[in-house]
Amino acid sequence: MKKKPVNKYFFNIIILIFIYILEIGDSINESSNFMLRGPLGNNKYKPKFSGHDTFPFRYAWLTKLVNYLEDGKAKIIKESEKKRLETITDFGVGLNMIKSIKHWSIATKVCDKDFNLTDFGKLLFSKKNSFDPYLERVETLWLLHWVISSDETLTTWYYVFNYHQSIVINKDTLINDIINVGKFSKWKGLSPNTIKRDIDCFIRTYTFSKKKGEITEDSIECPLAELGLINSTYTKGEFEIQRGPKLTLSDQIFEYALNDYWSNQTNQIITFEKLMYDYGSPGKVFQLDEKSMEEYLERLERDGKNFIFSKGAGGLRQITKVNKISENQLLKNCYKKVA
Repeated sequence: MKKKPVNKYFFNIIILIFIYILEIGDSINESSNFMLRGPLGNNKYKPKFSGHDTFPFRYAWLTKLVNYLEDGKAKIIKESEKKRLETITDFGVGLNMIKSIKHWSIATKVCDKDFNLTDFGKLLFSKKNSFDPYLERVETLWLLHWVISSDETLTTWYYVFNYHQSIVINKDTLINDIINVGKFSKWKGLSPNTIKRDIDCFIRTYTFSKKKGEITEDSIECPLAELGLINSTYTKGEFEIQRGPKLTLSDQIFEYALNDYWSNQTNQIITFEKLMYDYGSPGKVFQLDEKSMEEYLERLERDGKNFIFSKGAGGLRQITKVNKISENQLLKNCYKKVA
């Protein structure tokens, strides 16, 4: 008796379902189970809700810090609390803002924790031949957003872009959600007031402040508000995440983020679903929809030599990394078309 051939379409559907369960695994019951997965559910995770002294980073801060370090003043900035007068005079801001500048320079990977300049910081903000010393290009804003919001140590930023399910952000609800996550994951030293201040800083990082109902140049506290990732709604205390296509997010920035994300992976092949929905993935951090993600990957394969995007029978989609790529070269590529 002849055996019936295996239905390949049915087999691929089963594989897709299995991959979805393993790799995505966002629980149907968001409030209780989903935090078992991902970095924030790790029992060794240490949350961070402070360091910025309630200030989002401003336009000139990162360039000032880079120039300061290039002038050989790393020791002074490290000891800013002891050398208050010198640092306050040099930066032209108060001590609290200097603390915030130090926090954001490390958070944006412009320098390391010992205030040694990184290649990333030099290429973007150096006095000599940098790409964007005055923080005028949208490419830089996307890069800074990627660096900050793919970093699990910045708890509120990471939570909102990687765990928060709804497009609506209600500040009071968000505070309670993070507190509940902390209790569930047994975080120590949870303070509702500290979390509230962190959330306030997060919101101000991405939104315009309105004066008398109008938005002016003075309304922009942080350059990242220009990305339009989060907008105010007509309801007080509520904001909306803008999911879907990102018109100013270039293919080169996407490739940089994809390569950076891949540096934490062990496999040469990644499924489309993982790239879309995994914690710290480009799909999550950039808040893309599947159509936009497919378009980036298709252009990346067509125009480059580093990644292959394949579609199999039954809808199985995979991305293969075929070349080891220099991070600095990818960074330079981000600015080629606008140089």
